Amino acid sequence: MNELSFFGIQITIALSMSALVLALIKPYLKDVLKDTCGTEHSAEFWVRFTQLMMIITPLVIVIFFAGLNSSTEILTQPITILKQTLLQILVGELIALAIVGRVIYSAINTTLELTRAELQLQKISPNNSEKL
Repeated sequence: MNELSFFGIQITIALSMSALVLALIKPYLKDVLKDTCGTEHSAEFWVRFTQLMMIITPLVIVIFFAGLNSSTEILTQPITILKQTLLQILVGELIALAIVGRVIYSAINTTLELTRAELQLQKISPNNSEKL
C-alpha cells in the first residue's frame, strides 16, 4: 500500500469513530441542551456545534500526525499505522468531549446558580415574588 492509501484509511477511520461517538451521545446531548438553553433553536445550534467539534478535532490530529510518521519502515507495518491512528482519534475525541463537556457544565452551573439566587430572593421577600 502506498502513503495515499494509508492516509485515506486514516481519514475514514477518524470519520467513522466520530460518527459512532456522536450516535451515542446525540440523544442525551439534545435533551440536556434543551433544558440548559431554554429554546429548541439554541439547543440545535449547540448540538451542531458539538457535532462539528467531534468530527473536526480527531480529523485535525490525524491529519497533523499522518505525515510525521511516513517513513518506509512504518509503511511496511500496517498494524503500527492502525494503532497510531486509533490513538490519535481517541485523543481527538477526548479533547473534543472535554471541551464540549466543559462548556455544557459551565452553562448548567450558571443556570443552577441563577435558580438558587431566585429561590433565595423568594425566601427573603415572598410578597415581592410576583414582580420578578
